[in-house]
Amino acid sequence: MNSGTWQDKEIRGMIRILAMNCAPILDCSKDDGKTVAENASDKMVMGGVWALCEFSLLVSQQNHSSLSLKALDDALKRFYQKKNIF
Repeated sequence: MNSGTWQDKEIRGMIRILAMNCAPILDCSKDDGKTVAENASDKMVMGGVWALCEFSLLVSQQNHSSLSLKALDDALKRFYQKKNIF
């Protein structure tokens, strides 16, 4: 494997950092005066993070079935729909 490829360890670390940076968005307990556009942006960010995490977990399976491959495809499609928010 060449040195330009990402390993599982780096990908998991990147997802942890991304999730930690997005954690404040998850605090929905108070209304902090966000606009509709800001709330929509928050939902896009969390949707993208969720899809990326889901894809990462699914792709690490040893064996895949048609169901897991469909779930991988769905997670990847959801991430690509939301990736521009980053």
